[in-house]
Amino acid sequence: MNAYHENMAAKTVHVYRSDGAWQVKKEGKSANIFSTQRKAVEAAKKSVRKERAGQFVVHGRNGQIREYGTYRMTRIQDPPKKSRMAGRIGRAVGKVVLERVQSDPSPPSDHSVKK
Repeated sequence: MNAYHENMAAKTVHVYRSDGAWQVKKEGKSANIFSTQRKAVEAAKKSVRKERAGQFVVHGRNGQIREYGTYRMTRIQDPPKKSRMAGRIGRAVGKVVLERVQSDPSPPSDHSVKK
């Protein structure tokens, strides 16, 4: 992995459901745990703004990317809506990305549970 790719990966914050809670995680970092999706998304957005540039990705319960946004960087291009394969490709990409983030060896931070 080159330095450019490593830098970009560090600026992506993922929000996903795991073990009955919502986790906010940057690759290579420990996840923060929240009781609601709303709180987790707010924390992800705040984290991206704190980094001065980046993106957040919200995964649904099935792993598919439900929402994403960028802050001070070029927005990710949406796949063409007219393609018959666009939905299948979106689900597959979301699943692969979520599996990669979840397999990161950094354990969740239990002390960050927000009620």
